[in-house]
Order: sequence, then structure tokens, then C-alpha cells
Amino acid sequence: MELLWLLVGIAIGAIATSACWFSWNYAKQRQERRFRKRSRHVFKAKSIHSLKSWAQKVQQNIRKEVAESVDNGGERLLWGKIVELSPIGYIQVDQDNRLAVCNQKAATMMGIANHQQGLIRKPFLLQLIRSYELDHLVEQTRTRKQGSQVDWVFHPAIPDPVDPVPQVGRPTRAYSIYLGLGQIGIFLVDRQEAVTITQQRDRWTSDIAHELKTPLTSIRLVAETLEPRVDPAARIWVERLLGEIERITKLVQDLLELGQMDVGIESVLHLSEVNVASIVGSVWATLEPLANRKQVKLKYIGEEQLIWQLDESRIYRLLLNLLDNSIKHSPSLQSITIKTSVVDSNLQIETIDAGEGFPEEALPHIFDRFYQIDPSRTRSGLERGGSGLGLAIVRQIVTLHKGAIAARNHPETGGAWITITLPYPNPATEKLQGSEQLRN
Repeated sequence: MELLWLLVGIAIGAIATSACWFSWNYAKQRQERRFRKRSRHVFKAKSIHSLKSWAQKVQQNIRKEVAESVDNGGERLLWGKIVELSPIGYIQVDQDNRLAVCNQKAATMMGIANHQQGLIRKPFLLQLIRSYELDHLVEQTRTRKQGSQVDWVFHPAIPDPVDPVPQVGRPTRAYSIYLGLGQIGIFLVDRQEAVTITQQRDRWTSDIAHELKTPLTSIRLVAETLEPRVDPAARIWVERLLGEIERITKLVQDLLELGQMDVGIESVLHLSEVNVASIVGSVWATLEPLANRKQVKLKYIGEEQLIWQLDESRIYRLLLNLLDNSIKHSPSLQSITIKTSVVDSNLQIETIDAGEGFPEEALPHIFDRFYQIDPSRTRSGLERGGSGLGLAIVRQIVTLHKGAIAARNHPETGGAWITITLPYPNPATEKLQGSEQLRN
């Protein structure tokens, strides 16, 4: 009779855990469907590739106009109407950085009043649009003679300094094209709605994680209480239940950590002088029992006394996620390589394994949240496929350190090759930037 009640308790725990997981997963998928549906109305091109294709057609048209020495008023008038009715903003500057073309959409986004009358006197770009990012994009495009892209938050100039009115920043994306003869065309996309949707999604995810944390803790306590009282033959079911609870608890913790990093970037970053080799050794010591099961070894290449300013706890988590992934996807009797070096005054960390690598179509999405290369592939027990949050956390930590991360396949091993570049923070520069932000 006692065993029956124990099994009933285990079943209730398993049902509760499954219900939590399936409800969370259903809600997540529903939210993602709503997100995709709303995102279609943000920008119909759906991707920067569509924008590039359109930009190339525009570029061919304008180059043809520049090359023609004869005046063709009809075609120019038609082209002017197309630009004016464009669903996204478009501006064009000449070789002297004077504004030559500006449609109504761009004028609205950049806060330009009476733009048609203003274009008659051909003002300089910075006279109408006070944006360092936009000015830098123009110079970069003119120097390289090829298009580029930049995302930034545009802050309109205060119209009346005597009676200042707070101006709301507008998330903006700009894509430039080189038109020849020093002329630059720039397409402007308002990303406010897309950013708002992303923030709502992240806030919703964090709220769900908080709600799941308490019932998971209760279920775990019940299962741990039942484990020593169960007959040894039935104990495997309790162990399996605990494994599933541990997996979902880790997923919830990852979601909470991502939410915390989204909310307060500067407040959670605690920099100190850290020995990179020492952190690598500590992380491997933690993962060594898992590596020993597959007889996977670590090969470290780099200085033993490489000191850098880092947030030690977050870099520890970064390396833990990377090495954990490498161990899971490495064949038995293989080695994982970590290279550390200083390149152009930046710390470079490379992880290389001998696993199956990344499919080419998956490379642009490797660091996206909840992205899994092959969701149909699952593993049994504790080796089940991950949540798709490990590499998203890695990218977030790199972003906090103002660094860059890239994923590709190694030409020799064929496995995953992830390269992380972290700048060395300059305290004086950081302090100056903080003061400027306070003044703004």
C-alpha cells in the first residue's frame, strides 16, 4: 500500500512537471506566432536581403541618371514620385555631403520640417540631421565605395534650447549604397515597433520563468522526499523524474539570467583583472566528469599569465556554456582546443571541437534564443537536446563586454569554431562616456 501511494506521488509530480513544461512551451510558441505575424507589418521586406535587392535596383537607376548628360525630365519626375511614395525613408547626399534628395518618410523620421523647400538651398546633411552615426556611415560608404549598414537610436535635436522639450529616441536602421561621383544614397527604416515587440517578448519570457520557478522547486522537494522511501526496483523512475525537473529548472534559470542581462547592462558588469588561463582551468575542472565519460581531453593554447579586465563570473559562465556544448557534440577520444591570444589590442578566445559542426543554413541563427539546429533530434535522459539558450547567453555576455562573436566550421577538424573578441576597457574612456551619457 505504501509503495502504491509513493507511485501515485511520483505520477502526480511527473504530471505537474509535464503540465508546467507543456503550458510554457505552448505559450512560447503562441507568442512566437504572434510575434512573427506582427513583425510582417513592421517591414514588408522581411530581411535585409530584400532591402539590398531593392537598393541595387535603385542604384542602377540612379547611376544611369548620373551617366546621362542629356536632361530627361519625364523619367526624373517619375523617379522622384517613386522615391516620395517609398514605404521607407530615403535620402541622398552629393560629393560635398549636401542633402540632394529626401522623401517625406525620411523627413518624418528625422524630424525635418518643410524638407521640400529646404532642399532648394541644398543644406549640409549635418545641418538638418544631427547624427554622428549617419555621418560616419556616409564617409565609410564613400571611402570603401560599397554599401554598409548601421543600427542606432536617433535622438532628434531640441527645437528650442530656451524651452527644451524632452525628445524620444527612435531606433533606426540605415543601409547605404554608393552611387558614383561621390554621391551616397541611404535607406532609413523605423525599428520602433520591432524593438517594442522584442521588449514585450523578453518581458513575457521573464514573467513566465518567474512563475515556473516556485512550482518546480516544490515538485523537486516532493521527489527528493520520495526517493529514499521507494523500493530500489522503482527508484529509477524517481531518478528520471528528478532529471526532468533539473532540466526544466536549468531552462528557467537561463531565461531569468537572460532577462536580467536585458534589463540592466551596466549595473551587472563587475570588471576586475582576471587570469584567462585560470578561468579556463576552473571551468574544465567543473566539466571534467562529463568529459571523462567520453574520454574527451582539453588542449589549451595560449599564455599562462594572460591578464585581462573581465567580469569573472560571466566569463566563467560563457566558457562553461561553450565547453559544455563542445563536450556534448564531440566524438569519443577526441580533444577540444581553446586558444587565447591578443590581436590588435583585443583579447581573442577560440574554441574548436571535432564534432559535426554547424550546417551552413544555421550559421546566421546560431546565437538566436531557442534556436536548435535539428529539433527532431533528441537524446534520452539527461543527454536530451538543450533549450537553445546556451549560445544566446554567450552572445549576451560578449555584448555586455562590448565584444564580438562569430561561429563557423573549422577547416581541419570540421567541428564548431567559435571566435570571441573582447576589447580591453579603458577606465578613463569609460568614465568619459558615462559623463557624456549623463549630460545627454
